[in-house]
Amino acid sequence: MTQGIIEKYNRQFEYAGVLMTVLIAFQFYLIWRDPGLNDAPKIATMSLLMGFEFIMVHSGVFMSAMPKKISLFVLIPFYGLFALAFNLAAQDNLVLIIYLVVVFNRMRFAFADVPKEIKAQNILKSVLAALTYFVLIFPFAFGAEYVPEWGITPEKIELIGYPGDTSASGLLIEMPHVAIAFGCAYYCILAIIEAVSLRPSFGRPFVKPSNP
Repeated sequence: MTQGIIEKYNRQFEYAGVLMTVLIAFQFYLIWRDPGLNDAPKIATMSLLMGFEFIMVHSGVFMSAMPKKISLFVLIPFYGLFALAFNLAAQDNLVLIIYLVVVFNRMRFAFADVPKEIKAQNILKSVLAALTYFVLIFPFAFGAEYVPEWGITPEKIELIGYPGDTSASGLLIEMPHVAIAFGCAYYCILAIIEAVSLRPSFGRPFVKPSNP
């Protein structure tokens, strides 16, 4: 029964994934362009989100490839601990809620067995997302001084009181314009990958033909 539900509504899940990813990318764009006077918590949360994504970007790959029992009883609790730590550090619930919906959408295959074609598509999409993250993070981290500040200038950061009550530290917190620019680029590319994955042929070359 669960398998039938996942298969039946898989296309709707995929469309929802594209929509939510575009929404997150747009949120990063708006903050980068012109943060408001009350946006210090949102900037902190979105900066933390990009650090948290380093952990969660693996989840889709592992939960697609691992047996269902391992996903349910090992991986989900494991990633849940990181989600809890992120929740304690985050200050803006709206962005957090949107992100958790995206994460749940990635993890849906951990709750049911699905056809090889759907599984191959999800694994390929997850691998491409992980590669995108690791390819992008190096130029943004090592070329931080060249990343445009746009609306997140030192003067604006001081004016809005960033980082507020955030106790976290690191490059993504100390240089929020880098984290926000990185997030905008990452989720834009992720949205493109998810849109391309809507094609029926996506992932099929990686499906092993069944034995006659």
